Amino acid sequence: MTPEELANIELDKLKQKGEYYFPIDPFKILRNAGIYIVLKDFENLDGIIINDSDNCTIVGINSNSGLQRQRFTAAHEYCHFIKDLNKANGENDIIKCLKKSNAKIEKYANNFAGYLLMPTEELKNVCNQYKNAKGYIDFESITIIAEYFGVSFSSCLNRIAYDLNLIEGDISLQSLKQRMREYGVTKKRKELIKNKIDNTLLSNLVSSMSYLMNDFNNYTGQKFLQNYIYNDNKLEGLIINKNELNYVLADLNYNGENSKFFKSDNEEIIMTLGNLELQKYVLTTNDDISLKKCKYLHTLLFKYVPYPDSNGKYRTTTALIKGGTIQPVPYYEIEGKICELEEELQFFLKKINQFSIGEYIEQVAYFTYKFTIIHPFNDGNGRISRALLNWLLAMKNIPPIYIDQKCRKEYYDSLSQIDLNENPIPFIMFIEKRIINTMMEIHKYLFVDEIDLDLEKENNEEDEKVGS
Repeated sequence: MTPEELANIELDKLKQKGEYYFPIDPFKILRNAGIYIVLKDFENLDGIIINDSDNCTIVGINSNSGLQRQRFTAAHEYCHFIKDLNKANGENDIIKCLKKSNAKIEKYANNFAGYLLMPTEELKNVCNQYKNAKGYIDFESITIIAEYFGVSFSSCLNRIAYDLNLIEGDISLQSLKQRMREYGVTKKRKELIKNKIDNTLLSNLVSSMSYLMNDFNNYTGQKFLQNYIYNDNKLEGLIINKNELNYVLADLNYNGENSKFFKSDNEEIIMTLGNLELQKYVLTTNDDISLKKCKYLHTLLFKYVPYPDSNGKYRTTTALIKGGTIQPVPYYEIEGKICELEEELQFFLKKINQFSIGEYIEQVAYFTYKFTIIHPFNDGNGRISRALLNWLLAMKNIPPIYIDQKCRKEYYDSLSQIDLNENPIPFIMFIEKRIINTMMEIHKYLFVDEIDLDLEKENNEEDEKVGS
């Protein structure tokens, strides 16, 4: 059968399981087939698939490739798994996928991957929404469409140009390659995410990164903590410069409990130490999350305050949020409101595996906001709410976020949109954009400008321009 026919069989399976939504997750498809996935620093390979004598299958994917290319390679290797790999017990088989290979088996798998990630009918439906007055698709629209499917710009351009004939002007391979360079794909993608992306597309983009979510090792974790504490301090008006903060963190790592900073009477240092304790806990704990534990989080935040009279205790007076568009609940309602929200949270967490990444983040935004307006403590509510947000993200292996000065206004404005207009979408989008920011810090290759794929192959046959 053709690559498209084979891809459609796999897509029908997703439809039957209720998992036919975009972007298609090729990593989930691999995992559901019992295949182990590893990222490796290959020099000449996009990927590799191995089946050993015990019928255990491993897929290796080039860790230096861009996000879309890794997704494409995963789909490509799945084609080899269902079509080419010898999976007989007692047999070993290996298929190495060389970069820019013209082998027939590789071209077939490339075309399969293209059809799996961008099914023709869905591509037509999406393109119909973006046609201009002349009936063509422009490059800016292709940027959006590519993010919808979680594929590279060049892959999307290729399909729209040669399968659907919806690109205006000269569509020779060399011309398209030059037009892409002039357009500046990487810059346009970043602009799209920062300024123009809608909530559905942003959710798709975060979901397409889901296979990377748990890659948060000690080094990147320490780097994140430095950025988090520095920016969270600034958000709260606690001024400690980055060099001093790095010195404090280095001293803590080296001297542990003997660090001189534990004896400091400087407010910035005291609150830095407490926030550090708080964040380390929510990022590393195996404890079950509970809103009732927010008292414990509060004790961590104020652990080093000399006279912590209200440490871990709900407020007993009326609270006012300066500049707030909605005011906190009365103090005598705090206990009851926390219990109500806790009941909702635990019911939600029982179904955690049923939610997509995007759906889960929507609920994270809901619980974070609800906690914020309860405002249970006299001080530290913002820091506790942001810690709860990161704890909730960690429950789904989603990386944590921090709020820097560039996005401070957007953060407060998005919360105000819920207060004033009961519109949670800006806050949901804010969280998703900050997740992407964290992912970009951890994985430097996420915005690799990949224009070298099939557009580089001047001698490709016209009927094989589906491509990678």
